[in-house]
Amino acid sequence: MKKVTLFEQKGETSIHIDAEISDEGDIKINGQDVGKAPQEFWGDSDYEYSVFVSGKHTDAVKDALLDKLKDEYPEEYTKLLKLRSQDDVIISAIRMIYSGDSSAVSHFKDYMRSVGIEAEFWSWA
Repeated sequence: MKKVTLFEQKGETSIHIDAEISDEGDIKINGQDVGKAPQEFWGDSDYEYSVFVSGKHTDAVKDALLDKLKDEYPEEYTKLLKLRSQDDVIISAIRMIYSGDSSAVSHFKDYMRSVGIEAEFWSWA
């Protein structure tokens, strides 16, 4: 499994978001908000959420992320083309695009759906 942290914030509401690719090629971006905001909104101090894309879509995900990088981050796009492993390309592209984004889960889900890739959203409070 390959895993990277995309966002981390400590405070009244702490937020942690990471992305991972399983050995089967499944892609999951997980988020957790703990503290004041989820307590006020959900009545529970812990809110967990994730988006999942099946490994059967790995090629399409890689192509979509590379397309996004090519247009928005051409220098990073060139670097990724040199990576050999498809998983390395995907996890690196996710890190480049969504690192520092406190809404990475939603943004990734929305982008996958906008390019016709099935992305399942899950949440729990």
